[in-house]
Amino acid sequence: MFNFAHASLRNVIERIFGVWKNRWRILLDIPSYKFATQCKIVLATMALHNFIRKYAIEEVEFYKCD
Repeated sequence: MFNFAHASLRNVIERIFGVWKNRWRILLDIPSYKFATQCKIVLATMALHNFIRKYAIEEVEFYKCD
């Protein structure tokens, strides 16, 4: 039971990362910025992704990965 739940959650997380990297191409190959700047890029794209998921009527990028 645990292994099934763990595998299901892992699939969802991998799908979210795929959508996230597909939407913001900068995440595919983060340039040589300082570590603090890289963290800010990741946090900013995460916040934008969550905002779009919360307020968007239809999420085209998310359904492409199904």
